Amino acid sequence: MNYEKTELYFLEKDVLRNFGEELGRKIFQAASKLYTELAVTTDYKNSPTYERQLTRLVYPVIAYYKTLLRFGYRAPAALELVRNETQKAATETGETLANQMRPFFPFRAFRGNIKNFIEYKFPSCGWKTCDLSVKGKNIDFHVKECMYDVITAKFGCPELCTVFCDYEAKAWEGLLPQVVAGRGGTIATGHEVCDFHFRKGSRKQKK
Repeated sequence: MNYEKTELYFLEKDVLRNFGEELGRKIFQAASKLYTELAVTTDYKNSPTYERQLTRLVYPVIAYYKTLLRFGYRAPAALELVRNETQKAATETGETLANQMRPFFPFRAFRGNIKNFIEYKFPSCGWKTCDLSVKGKNIDFHVKECMYDVITAKFGCPELCTVFCDYEAKAWEGLLPQVVAGRGGTIATGHEVCDFHFRKGSRKQKK
């Protein structure tokens, strides 16, 4: 598996810049090896979407984080380094989403396709969603089983779950201005469910 085909395609350059050529090369090679091990030993349940989520974002992040710990970095420092990379990836994902939304993509179109959107973002083999409510200018639903929570717990790094939560929050800024995404409590912060809200925004960004 190759980091260049993931959302952290820029990681090698960042690692070499942050840690220097010799140490950076060792860290990146170790992370790449672990990423490959995770990717090739997983049952993706015949779901291309689930496989894409794990191999393009989740496993690259977990592999980098666990490699930093292995090289002696304490969890807070490692989390900060990983968060910087995921936020960079989220910004690009948001820009892609904004291009897909197009300047005049109406809220009603998003609302009409919300079930497809949920299945794309939260495939049922990895996530459990419930309580979908579509009323006028508001869309609400809950996630009662979160893939990020399950996978990070499985690999002994539950503290990474909030990093993925922050990634999603940043990426969903790409829905603006037509759709405003928000979130109440999350499983990662001790709530029973992740509480998602989408509401109608405006057609144009305010200057």
